[in-house]
Amino acid sequence: MFVNAPNDPSHGLVLTDDVGRTGTQRLADGAEVEILAWRPRGGSATRYRVHSISADAEGWVGAEDLRPARQPVPVAASKPTPVSTVRRAEPDESARKFGQRR
Repeated sequence: MFVNAPNDPSHGLVLTDDVGRTGTQRLADGAEVEILAWRPRGGSATRYRVHSISADAEGWVGAEDLRPARQPVPVAASKPTPVSTVRRAEPDESARKFGQRR
């Protein structure tokens, strides 16, 4: 996994301790980390204990602070859905209607 801090790449992500207090160790955006433990807290509050492979730093981060790729995935602009120009056929008045006998 990799650190996800694209909004502040120069300062990176500050690691916290197990009770959530801010520590002094920082990891740069894109730094590779190993997940050591996790604490599910429902929704987006899940926390992960990580160890930096290159900086020998260890601490807790939120789920939103991790990503699977070194580089952030660019958000692709979605193309508008084309409007259909196909016209429906008019009902055939001479045909038998549902439930009618001939």
